Amino acid sequence: MLTLPTAGSIFAKTGNGEPVSNEGIVIRQHLGHYFVVIDGEEWDCAISSRLRKQLDYPEASPGSRRRRVQRVRRTKLTDPVVIGDHVEIDRGDDLTGMIREVLPRRNKVSRKASGTGRKEQLLAANIDRIVPVFAVTNPTPDWNLLDRMLAIAEWQDLPVTMCINKMDLEDQVDPEREPIANVVGIYERAGYPIVCTSTETDVGKDAFREVLKTGITLFVGPSGVGKSSLLNWLQPGLQLRTNEVSHVMGDGRHTTTHLELVSLEDGGLVGDIPGVKEFRFWDIEPTDIPNLFREFLPYSGQCQFSDCSHVHEPNCAIKQAVQDGDISRLRYESYIRLRESP
Repeated sequence: MLTLPTAGSIFAKTGNGEPVSNEGIVIRQHLGHYFVVIDGEEWDCAISSRLRKQLDYPEASPGSRRRRVQRVRRTKLTDPVVIGDHVEIDRGDDLTGMIREVLPRRNKVSRKASGTGRKEQLLAANIDRIVPVFAVTNPTPDWNLLDRMLAIAEWQDLPVTMCINKMDLEDQVDPEREPIANVVGIYERAGYPIVCTSTETDVGKDAFREVLKTGITLFVGPSGVGKSSLLNWLQPGLQLRTNEVSHVMGDGRHTTTHLELVSLEDGGLVGDIPGVKEFRFWDIEPTDIPNLFREFLPYSGQCQFSDCSHVHEPNCAIKQAVQDGDISRLRYESYIRLRESP
């Protein structure tokens, strides 16, 4: 049975006068349906149209209860409800309901939605850690995409454990690429724990299970790296759909088509979401990015210019640390790309 994390209690009355909670956690969303667990029962909910609107009021008398709505606008969210959200619902018949309110979030993981419009796409809320999952090869790892994910985790003050999967394919890595052992060393020196795994050889199984056994973990990574395969490996009864990487394009195919919190027998919930090809920042400005690279923090305030971008200015402590080998060039070049295209 899924246990609802405590976030307060909202009560209705049953027919015999007993109080029942109307507060639950969203564990799955698919095609306009939001599945909410309340006291061990799963409710199939729609969302109130009010949650898709932003109400503007006159500035005068902000405390007045008689204020009238001045303007109604659509929110800047592709979807106002996401897995991990604590919500209040109005109960209907046959375990159906309507989500009427989203309770305050501890944190959120989101990105700028694809397309030309400026909207925020929520991926999960109220999580306890992020696990970026990348493969040794097949598909080829994009370390800049990883650094985007790490920056978002730092922005939300979320613990991170990295997973490098498909270690059984290490001997197939292109010799022109940075050896995986070197990459692992770079991120470990930056302070990120890493678990190397293989569902074929069982490498890292116990260590990875230990990471996931408490709280809510969000898996993020490209398609084809084996996120669903890892969950099937840890808990074979899940039988989540998986797919092979396209040998023509060299990238993965989406097998997870919805957002879901998967309950593990050993404890913990894992957010399984579709693979991502890009992770554009939503609310992070270029000037915020230096503070999201852990290796940069010891050099804070040591540059000649207080507003140094660490890109083109002279007497930059970060650039000097790169030249001295104290900050990896791989991470620094990734930082520059994030500054140029946040």
